[in-house]
Amino acid sequence: LSVSRLFPLRLDRRPLSLGAPPSNRFLPPLWSDTCRTFGSGVTVPFEGSPFYVHSSCRFTFLRFTHSRVDCDITVQRGGGGLLTLVEIIINKVKTVLADGHKKVSLPYDHTYQHIFRFGVYTRLKSSLLPLSVTWYDVPGGIDRLWVELDQELSSDLTGLCGKLDFGLTPLLRKFVCRRFFSETLECLTSRTPEFIRLCEQNAYGHEGDAGVPCAFFGEVVLMCGKGSHVWNSWRTLTQCAPPTCPGDLVYVEDGPAFIPSCSNPNPRTSNQDNTSSCVCPAGEVLNDRADGHRCVRTSTCPCVFRDRTYQPGAIRSTKCQTCVCGGGTWQCSENFCPARCLVEGQFVTTYDGKQYAVPGKCAYMASQVRRFPPLDGPIYPVLPVYHTLVFWQSSMYVQVRTTFGLKLQVQVFPDLQLYVTPPGHDRDAISGRKTCELKVVSLASRGLDALIER
Repeated sequence: LSVSRLFPLRLDRRPLSLGAPPSNRFLPPLWSDTCRTFGSGVTVPFEGSPFYVHSSCRFTFLRFTHSRVDCDITVQRGGGGLLTLVEIIINKVKTVLADGHKKVSLPYDHTYQHIFRFGVYTRLKSSLLPLSVTWYDVPGGIDRLWVELDQELSSDLTGLCGKLDFGLTPLLRKFVCRRFFSETLECLTSRTPEFIRLCEQNAYGHEGDAGVPCAFFGEVVLMCGKGSHVWNSWRTLTQCAPPTCPGDLVYVEDGPAFIPSCSNPNPRTSNQDNTSSCVCPAGEVLNDRADGHRCVRTSTCPCVFRDRTYQPGAIRSTKCQTCVCGGGTWQCSENFCPARCLVEGQFVTTYDGKQYAVPGKCAYMASQVRRFPPLDGPIYPVLPVYHTLVFWQSSMYVQVRTTFGLKLQVQVFPDLQLYVTPPGHDRDAISGRKTCELKVVSLASRGLDALIER
């Protein structure tokens, strides 16, 4: 085990000439809300100086308790220096990343966490803690991992991300580090010797593995920022190849984490959602309704209906309306069939054809019409009451008709079922006409109960 805490110092016997450092206004702050590990063992804790851990032992990366919810993250590196095991336990739910992969389809939703693609990275976001874990998969493991906290926690943080006090163990090796850090003087300033030393420690024993040093260089570039001189030159200096994107996607150092697609051409994003990403060329979106990661113009996006894909210009018709596929969405004519809401036990079909089930032990409103005529007085088997006629249609059905167009059919045997047809000329007066809002069956409820009993 080799662990060293870093301090600015001279790296070898010869004086290190870096020139006069510029103003400290370019000095980036330490990552107070992020703990990172990358390369073959470089770790940047929430507070304090970066350090290097070279070991294949299992380490507690982060452990804390917040609002009675426990969090424990354990990491282990393989012989190649990359992370080969990451174990995340939140509220006793364990997520294990072996060689960088969790065997689930993404996005993955769980009661306590959500795992999804975040640009070229994969991110786990907890719904119980203000915490997210992000990692980057490469062949053989994970070359970078970071934990972000959305708020400052009052509890003590332990593990590699917490407060450590290791002694200094020098591991000085020359690498491409010096050439790289000659381009970072504007942002690292007086901390440049510290990072040169960190770079050499990270590369020690891994000179033949490009993934280890490239992960280190990439993290330093992100710290310096998009406006730094090294942002556009670091891959040429280090000969680090950019990640390979599938299909028509192209890699960008700073792009949207959630790229436009046929199913979501305008995702809601902010500058905080920008990261290293695979994106479509300008003017195109990802066709996520077909395999192959192909990019197309929005006008040529296919449409989907009942798990079936339709090409642009395709037409589907029912007895009530006709729809044409265009730009990934259906352009439909007005529905000229009378809308009808069905309540069959706990199963509901709404006015617009959606189906769902509701708990059977509650009272609901099936539909409500504004400007509804008042109902009063007793109701008999056949009797008009204030624009309403209630009668037995058969031994199983009660029919309710109104002069303003509302129709109800109630099945009373063997199970109570309700069929609602709203007024065709005044549909805007219906509350929840698109969802058949279930609150109460209120129409003539007092008299209808008496009628059913009779």
